[in-house]
Amino acid sequence: MSKSDLTISLNEVLFYFTRAAFGVEAPIGLSEDFARANMWISENGFDPSLCSLKALDNLDSQASSLSIQFEKTKAGGHLFCPEGKFLSSLEASASCVDWIEVSNGSGELKISNVDSPFLVVSALGANKCNGLKVVWTDQDKNQFQVNLTDNEEWEVLSSSSNPIELSSNADVLISPLEMSDKSYKGKNVKKFKLAEEKLRVLHNGVKVEENWQAIYSYFSRCLVTASYTHLRAHETSLHLVC
Repeated sequence: MSKSDLTISLNEVLFYFTRAAFGVEAPIGLSEDFARANMWISENGFDPSLCSLKALDNLDSQASSLSIQFEKTKAGGHLFCPEGKFLSSLEASASCVDWIEVSNGSGELKISNVDSPFLVVSALGANKCNGLKVVWTDQDKNQFQVNLTDNEEWEVLSSSSNPIELSSNADVLISPLEMSDKSYKGKNVKKFKLAEEKLRVLHNGVKVEENWQAIYSYFSRCLVTASYTHLRAHETSLHLVC
């Protein structure tokens, strides 16, 4: 079976991605949050290995940092990395969810220089943070806006056809979703209905492609030798669905 035919279950996403993040020395709490965000990514029909590999690579190479600082602003708040590196989306995701819960979603939150903006979106979705818009322009000048309408529907508006999951290195602005934000012209718009996408995934599994091996290599760092040998043998029959 080719790598492009490999599928895993949502429970396996939770299992493998928690340990993959732990493999790049993320704390266990952040690792679990990261995995739950990847479950939401998977439930919406995206390949989680494609979405998340850059965030793991950046932590492993120390291009990104988990170090984070918060400051109040007139509009709301600001999260940034005080070390002059990219802010890891693993830390940014958890921190922005905490801020939204404390602030009740009022005001604006700016997150500077975050490495993988879509992981921030996925954390908001996984934690049912609704009535928000998330806006950024990435390093390739692609503009994105995500409207998290409610628990069942959300949409992506973009200036190009570039995949949102590959967008990287951006200042992200999170603010309340206004009625005027829900109607746009002249942009690429993609709408998602979570119930429909999730049902499709439950029937067909989560498809992971060529980046899965890199995710698995981070996961394998958590294993002792005997466990690694056993799981490598098991990996070829993970819950494969053609």
